[in-house]
Amino acid sequence: MPRLDPFKREALVVLYWHRMASTEQMRRLLAPAASIRTVQHKLLALQAAGLAVGVHRHHAPRTWHVTESGAELVEESGRVDARSYRIPRAAAVELLQDHALDVVETGLAFTTAARRRGDECGPLSWTPEVAHRFRDGRGRRQGVVIADAVLDYVLDEDGRRSQRTFFIELDRATMPVARLAQKLRSYVQYHDYIPGKPNSGGRPAWRSRYARFPRLLIVLSGAAEHVLERRLTDLRAYAQAMHGLALAGDRVCALATTLRRLRNPGPTADIALPLLAESGAPVPVFAWPKAGGS
Repeated sequence: MPRLDPFKREALVVLYWHRMASTEQMRRLLAPAASIRTVQHKLLALQAAGLAVGVHRHHAPRTWHVTESGAELVEESGRVDARSYRIPRAAAVELLQDHALDVVETGLAFTTAARRRGDECGPLSWTPEVAHRFRDGRGRRQGVVIADAVLDYVLDEDGRRSQRTFFIELDRATMPVARLAQKLRSYVQYHDYIPGKPNSGGRPAWRSRYARFPRLLIVLSGAAEHVLERRLTDLRAYAQAMHGLALAGDRVCALATTLRRLRNPGPTADIALPLLAESGAPVPVFAWPKAGGS
């Protein structure tokens, strides 16, 4: 990279990795003690250098993303794996912005909790848009489930460190609850999928990527909290009623919460509704299930 100060170097990497973020999100991710004006000044300097662009939208925060030149610099630096996409044009940013910013906000909730607790979860601890392929129970139809993010969090409990990995699914109250439940079924199918290749050893496909099967965390946003509370209740009811799903609770840990709850009181509080467990009592997102591979 050219001679940039540490914040600008990190900002380019973060914008490249997460596709887009607001000024305030960049401040909280990289320099929570800095003023918003200081962060905005540094981002404007990246824009003046042709490395980043700030997109305005009516009554919405300025959203930043890297330019082609900025993306090339990040890839040349080797700081992160190259992404398979390029930043979308302004029209696409309009369509993607709200969802993308809420995914970043979800990661920020974990990052903020980690700073407060002394755990480990930084600006690059989650990878957006991760595809997982599987075949149906008869091995005929190929399916794919794309997590909005896969997030890694290292929890420190009295000196004992353990890793939690999450599939993050973010819904801004746009997807019918029945479709959300069907997506939950796809994660169960991915968990159970054993490739028929001779060298698979009869092991599930997910074991080639994860030490433990990540827990699924569905995060709801985009509507009033009382509306999201109803959607949480309906989602659990769907999951409990769908054939085969409720029986998967011993294999897959699936939780749902709202973005507001995840931010405050935070992931260590009893904020998440178990979707497949017999008990529907809220639990922390970090709680280990009694059974299953999560």
